[in-house]
Amino acid sequence: MNSIESGTLATTGRTLGRMVFDLCTNVQAQLIGLRNPQAAMAFIRGRQELLSYTAGTKRGPNRNFRPKNTTADDLIRKDWPLVVARARYLARNSGYVSGALKKICDNVVSDTGIRPQVQLRTGKKLDLDRDRNRALEAIFRKWAEHPRVRFYEKQKLALRHNWVDGECILHLYESPTLYREGIVPLGLELLEADHLDSSVNGQQANGFMAMRGIEFDAEGFPVAYHLFTEHPGASMTGLRSISLGKSVRIDASRIIHPFERTRASQSRGMSWLAPVVMEMHDLNEYQDSERIAARLTSAFGFFVETNNPDVTAAGLLGGAALPGGTPAPELPGAKIPTHVDTGGIHLLPQGTKIHGEGFNRPGSNYDAYVRSQLKGVSAGFGMSYHAYSNDYSDASYSAARSASLEERRSYKNQQAFLVSQLCAPVWNTWLQFLALSGLAEGLGLTNGLDIPVTWQTPGWPWVDPLKDASASKVEFELGVTSRRRIAASKGDDIDDIMAERAEEDKAYGPLAAAKSNDNKGASNAPQEG
Repeated sequence: MNSIESGTLATTGRTLGRMVFDLCTNVQAQLIGLRNPQAAMAFIRGRQELLSYTAGTKRGPNRNFRPKNTTADDLIRKDWPLVVARARYLARNSGYVSGALKKICDNVVSDTGIRPQVQLRTGKKLDLDRDRNRALEAIFRKWAEHPRVRFYEKQKLALRHNWVDGECILHLYESPTLYREGIVPLGLELLEADHLDSSVNGQQANGFMAMRGIEFDAEGFPVAYHLFTEHPGASMTGLRSISLGKSVRIDASRIIHPFERTRASQSRGMSWLAPVVMEMHDLNEYQDSERIAARLTSAFGFFVETNNPDVTAAGLLGGAALPGGTPAPELPGAKIPTHVDTGGIHLLPQGTKIHGEGFNRPGSNYDAYVRSQLKGVSAGFGMSYHAYSNDYSDASYSAARSASLEERRSYKNQQAFLVSQLCAPVWNTWLQFLALSGLAEGLGLTNGLDIPVTWQTPGWPWVDPLKDASASKVEFELGVTSRRRIAASKGDDIDDIMAERAEEDKAYGPLAAAKSNDNKGASNAPQEG
């Protein structure tokens, strides 16, 4: 009996057993129901509980589908190096993955970055104190855009590292160079997660528990990070010799560790590309094979057919030498040319036929297969298939609009991730360095370090400007939104817009007003016909 027959008999046996079980229990439930309907219902519910979850079955073709159930940290500890190495490879060599990461970073952070908007208010009126707010924002912008800081560039890098590596490390330190230049002396060093000394584990001499380079207190909060001063993967050859030695213990107050927690038992991050790594690798391998096959089969060649057994192939090809060096016999009349010239007329030997063979690669299923794979991978990126693949050939306007709105929800979640895990901690530390540096003494900050701030994230242009602008106007007139929120949805600062409009009114007021009145008059003029 082969495996197919045995499997069929096993399936039939299980089906027959289930039928007998259902028949017996149904009869029993009916007998119980004759005397006590409530007891019959309880009996039926108990029978359903015996059936349990279908996903928990240990029989059939999925009987070997038994993943290990352990803590998130244990899974990450074992698989992180290989998963991240594969993700980095795809980010370097896959056009789809590299392009998707660039699109995500451009939409989430853009070229403007996620910028703070200070919300200091005046005394009794509680109006926004625009002068002090602008002064503080100018000090922060001068620091953030300094070549030694590049805060907005680090926002994009931190997001990319979370996609590829699952985490990153920001080391905060004092910078005398920035202080001498009149800049808030807070230095930011962005490190890859490889710098964490994963060999530091278990109970430490100070009583804290360490997990892959991070020390935790009794409540489970980080108290210190053990970091290598050089990247462990750096080349050991070159102009300088690198000696890792022992890692350095750095207090957690000087470290920002952005990563997304998906399980309660997780203290380190895992690459966000993990669910799609193998799919993209298989697709790349498939496309490489098809590309090589297409190149091989694209060469145009001929096959010579003859029914003359006395004529050898070498002789047909113009008297070339036979194997062993024996000269090929000379054929009377025509010879088969080794190359065909454009527009040439060639006489072939008697009984000779020429066949041109062509191959169809890639096959007819290539597009359907690639599209199916890319749709699955694009879901892992939180992007539509059209945006991920740059294939808009069959995208309708309504479908593209719906997909764009769904993508923006994903981008907004990533913006919130950066604000909570990167921007807010940096802002709080920056305020401490600002107070210590004395660069804000003239601003009269009586609130100390308690300076409220909101973060202006990049927005997106309207999909249909006329309709979307009309909708925003209606919402504003109904009182369910504000100018500030409308401007923020497009990534603009309403204060900057109003200041620019005030400058324009001051410089071009009469001309602008006259032009506005002319437009109104033209729109209100009666139409002929």
